[in-house]
Amino acid sequence: MTEGRMNRYVRYLAALVALPGFCALGTPVPAMAQYSVSPVIFPVPASGEDQELTTIVHNSGDVPLDLRVFAEDYDQNPDGSYLNARYGDHPRSCAGRLEVLPAAFSVPPGGSQPITLRMKGSADPEACWSLVYVENPAPPEGTLRVSSRIGIKVYGLTRDGSYQADIAAADVELAGEDRVLRFTVASSEDWPVIARGSVQVRNLEGTSFGEVPVSTFSVLPGHERQLGVTLPPDLEPGRYLAIPVLEYAEDGFVGAQVGFRVAE
Repeated sequence: MTEGRMNRYVRYLAALVALPGFCALGTPVPAMAQYSVSPVIFPVPASGEDQELTTIVHNSGDVPLDLRVFAEDYDQNPDGSYLNARYGDHPRSCAGRLEVLPAAFSVPPGGSQPITLRMKGSADPEACWSLVYVENPAPPEGTLRVSSRIGIKVYGLTRDGSYQADIAAADVELAGEDRVLRFTVASSEDWPVIARGSVQVRNLEGTSFGEVPVSTFSVLPGHERQLGVTLPPDLEPGRYLAIPVLEYAEDGFVGAQVGFRVAE
């Protein structure tokens, strides 16, 4: 059931930084290995020269870790879930341009290991994206089979591209007893958008009735993301505005304003 429609919409230029993604493989139990990778987001600017970037793996556990590193391609559904593919199969793959070294290594307890991401130079590169995984493989058969991997996002940027986000649609709906703001963020240019923000609820006089954070999310070039935010409960009867405001990049934001009514 729909309670309101987006009645005004504001957009600006922008972009922001994101947090790492973590994927657990194997049986649905916690991974025993304790390691981290930082940084995990690499927007690589266009350059005619080869570029080398470094991320660091740290073993915070008390046993040595044997890790392997490999790349895969991926796409993203509007709900944020990933569709993984073999490296080189996606039309926007960084295969042929991105090299990762080393392919395997061991990290002692408390130790660290650098990983080199080498992007080949190109005078006028096309946009590309791939995932580099650092994986702790499952142990040999006969023991608890748990493996874990941490994903590093690599974006190859075009020379004259830009960040551009739009809130393409927004609506307040009833979901059981909750009111949920559902909105769609579109990335219309050829650089990826990484954003976060909040949803404010105000009455028509401007009084605030709460603010709900929107966690960091990403939108690939030419893609859309659909998000849902549960609004504060126990609103008195009356007319309200749900106002999503998102920051993306260093100097801008995008927002919208959705009117809805709470009946007597």
